[in-house]
Amino acid sequence: MSSLVASRAEGQGPWRKWVAVILLTLLFATSFVDRFILSLLADPISRDLGLGDVQLGLLMGAGFSILYSLAGLPLAHWIDRYQRKRLLLAGVVLWSCTTIASGFATGFTSLLICRAGVAIGEAVLTPAAVSLIADYFVREKRATPMAVYSSVGAIMGTGSFVVGALVLKIAGPLQETFSMAPWRLTLVFVGLPGLLLALCFLLLVREPVRRVSADKEGAQTGIGDFGRYLRSKWAFYVPFLLSGGLLTIFGLGMPTWMPTILVREHGFDPSEAGFAFGFRTAPAGLFGIFFWPWLAMKIEKRHRNSGPPAALLIAACAAFIVFPVAPRIEDTSLLLAWMTVAVMISGAWAVLPVIGFQIFSPSRFRGKLAALNLLSMNLLGFGLGPSLIVYLGTLGGADGAASELSLGLSRAGLLVAPLLLVTMIICLIQSRHLVDVDD
Repeated sequence: MSSLVASRAEGQGPWRKWVAVILLTLLFATSFVDRFILSLLADPISRDLGLGDVQLGLLMGAGFSILYSLAGLPLAHWIDRYQRKRLLLAGVVLWSCTTIASGFATGFTSLLICRAGVAIGEAVLTPAAVSLIADYFVREKRATPMAVYSSVGAIMGTGSFVVGALVLKIAGPLQETFSMAPWRLTLVFVGLPGLLLALCFLLLVREPVRRVSADKEGAQTGIGDFGRYLRSKWAFYVPFLLSGGLLTIFGLGMPTWMPTILVREHGFDPSEAGFAFGFRTAPAGLFGIFFWPWLAMKIEKRHRNSGPPAALLIAACAAFIVFPVAPRIEDTSLLLAWMTVAVMISGAWAVLPVIGFQIFSPSRFRGKLAALNLLSMNLLGFGLGPSLIVYLGTLGGADGAASELSLGLSRAGLLVAPLLLVTMIICLIQSRHLVDVDD
């Protein structure tokens, strides 16, 4: 029976599997634009709607990330139980329509409701994508499609602003035609591609059969069963999931504060700082997205169930050297070079956890595990990271106000790197006790 299920899962042609991966990747890219577009439009929105900085911060930060994180687990529970294609399409339509509706917002409350819709809709995407890709491809072939999907995170963190700026430039001359402010037209325009991609996904993608072995076909997928599974493997999953959140404290701190550090400490103007940091680090992040899965699968061939933890341990060893040192380098060229290496190292946690879930966790729990990973990264990274860096920079007195951010980022690296090393050593040891999953 197990082989029958596997053969049915393999029944989809290679082209159809890769069409699904490409569409999922494009949806992921679209989600970044819709998520970060308010950052680009903050000033005109503030003027037109009379919003203060605190309200804008809530709309762009905690008001989105907390709901995005908390919605992930119950949505992932549905993804592990019901047809993923339908749930994913519902999520895409929800976030696209609420992005468009944001263009018609009349105040803070209506815009906050729209942002809530974007957060809930986008929370469906990655857990569904992780589960779908795992069932489209056999164990040995999952790293490449997962790396393709995850590569968007390395590109669109800064690329979403480029796309948004281009759309805003197009919207400007059309404001009289549509009798709408450019920022409103921009929100409408960036919401439309998601609906088009949803239509393509509906027509071109088939729901794959879940890869479950015969003895697990009757297994339960409820929250209680998931909790029992986690308890039975807690010594592995607690440090494994915690490591992603720890990494994000420093990993998010880099793009959040490095442009400001370049302005305050190295004499850049804001646009120069953005280009200097973005153009150097984006290729490094993209390289890391593909390098780390390649390394993990090389290790996996020799040591089953150990590939992702071992590769993450190697990344943690590199982080132990680079993270505390890089932010405090005074020479600008060397600083940017070291931060580029730091971004490449951080890329390991962007892709290897989800590849790990696909390798050593049952199909029925992969969506929930991906959601827990996002919860850890969002709550620790977005909720704690930027503020913690500011706080660490003020401890003991910096050698000047201008250097507080670089000192705080360095201290965050000094705090995070040893913890990453410890968690990955524990994970590598515990990975030997994981039961093989053949789905």
